Amino acid sequence: MKRRICSYDMVEVPDESYVVTDDIGEIYLCDSRCLCVWAVLLATKPNLDEKIKTQAVTLRLPNREEITFDTISGLALWATSNALHRAES
Repeated sequence: MKRRICSYDMVEVPDESYVVTDDIGEIYLCDSRCLCVWAVLLATKPNLDEKIKTQAVTLRLPNREEITFDTISGLALWATSNALHRAES
């Protein structure tokens, strides 16, 4: 079985992780912090290809619920709000 590695922390992800899917493949992220930092870094990356900026992505939450975003910026906004809300808890 393949190990799933977090695209931000570079450690093995637990079963209850975040998975971002686009036309190319899947990206695994350990928790809401990793998702937030990864998404914001990508969305604010200078000279990011317009195709990547405007492609739709699907996020699978740890509870297996799926949310689709029209752009990576939409994902970054949601991830920031989600991470901050979790930090308050």
